[in-house]
Amino acid sequence: MKKNCGGALMMISLAGLLLSGCSFAERPNELQIAETEPEKVVIHFFTSIESAETAGSSLYRNLIADYNEQSDTIEIRVSGLATAEGYNEALKNRLDTEKDVDLFVVNADTVKELDAKGYFYDLSDQPIYLELNESARQQAVVNGTAYCLPTEMTAYGLYVNVGLLKEYGLEPPRNADAFLHCCKTLKENGITPIGLNRWYSMTVFAMSRGLYPIYQSGNTEEIIAGLNDGSIKISGFMLEGFRFFKELVDNGYYGDNLTVEQVDAIKANTTDREDFRDGKVAFAVFPAGKESEIEKEAPDMEFVMQGIPALPDGTVSLPAISGRICVNAKGAHVKEALEVLEYLTTQKKNELNRGQGGLMPVFRNEEFDLDPKLKPVYDDACSPGQIPIEDMTLCFDYWGTIRSLCLNIIGGMTPEEAAAEYDRIQLEAIEAREK
Repeated sequence: MKKNCGGALMMISLAGLLLSGCSFAERPNELQIAETEPEKVVIHFFTSIESAETAGSSLYRNLIADYNEQSDTIEIRVSGLATAEGYNEALKNRLDTEKDVDLFVVNADTVKELDAKGYFYDLSDQPIYLELNESARQQAVVNGTAYCLPTEMTAYGLYVNVGLLKEYGLEPPRNADAFLHCCKTLKENGITPIGLNRWYSMTVFAMSRGLYPIYQSGNTEEIIAGLNDGSIKISGFMLEGFRFFKELVDNGYYGDNLTVEQVDAIKANTTDREDFRDGKVAFAVFPAGKESEIEKEAPDMEFVMQGIPALPDGTVSLPAISGRICVNAKGAHVKEALEVLEYLTTQKKNELNRGQGGLMPVFRNEEFDLDPKLKPVYDDACSPGQIPIEDMTLCFDYWGTIRSLCLNIIGGMTPEEAAAEYDRIQLEAIEAREK
């Protein structure tokens, strides 16, 4: 199964947006760029910070520095906060209180809420939007509004320590039964199979097993319409996903004696990545893009990235825009913000086309150099039937909701109770939309 040629456009974590002259704010992990000359229009760019060492961060840092140097009328000021430190809440607060935000990066799980409040300027006339491929465009539109411009795509999948599996006569699993067999064998030999974090290491397995029938059916649009009007209950799909997740938990495949508090404190790309790097676990869920870190830190490891083996007869990936750049429709400088956005995205496209980054294709007819280690997940991500990281055509979300319900299952909620709670959340969203 294949394609969302799209981390999630890799989350363009713009930690690297620090320019010369920037300084840390008093809040932990918050970045700010030095005060600007008063005669210039200041465009405030608020962004999530996920990593200080990505190609995307470096590129945007340089583009913004160049823009500020050459512009006599506009200067860009950037500030940011890590998602784990409360970026989503900080963004909503800034927008709601009209604190300076002209451009911003939005995470998938808050798009629908911010759209309902009218914060997205429609970018469908922007030159770069018109060049997006269908996969990228699908995730860049909510309720008919082109709410963001993506310039990179990624896909969530499973990193597999092939060398570790070989020690026990195992191969990379290509379906749910094979995956469970690998986990059982590893556990019996004293190895915790799956790296754990507070978000997608749980969510992705439940989503993959629960939602794949929607996107691999021949009538996806009809199912989505039924989910949006309530004639189809989400529990009819997600009960199976929650049962699959509970099986992983109950068998200790994430580790033994888990607690909600313990799991909710494990930030992504910390102990989960370290455990995979050190060969303590055989599987880790990440968006494409971690391979360079693994190669650097564990150069002798034999590994691949593939789709999630949670399906009865195959694997599936979760394509995603990473780095959804938006214009605040209620901002004080919309015209200038659009000018800045066009500059950044046009230059970014030129850089990408020269091979400067990107994990999945974003633009139509884009030439693309693929890391061989990513071919299995790429083959999935570029095929029909993949699960978007967040389906913007649904009136309710699943990325954040399923995470919360998975935590509840760790805390003792049954899959049946989780599915019933999801029905309630679905109905609540439908009623809110109809008011």
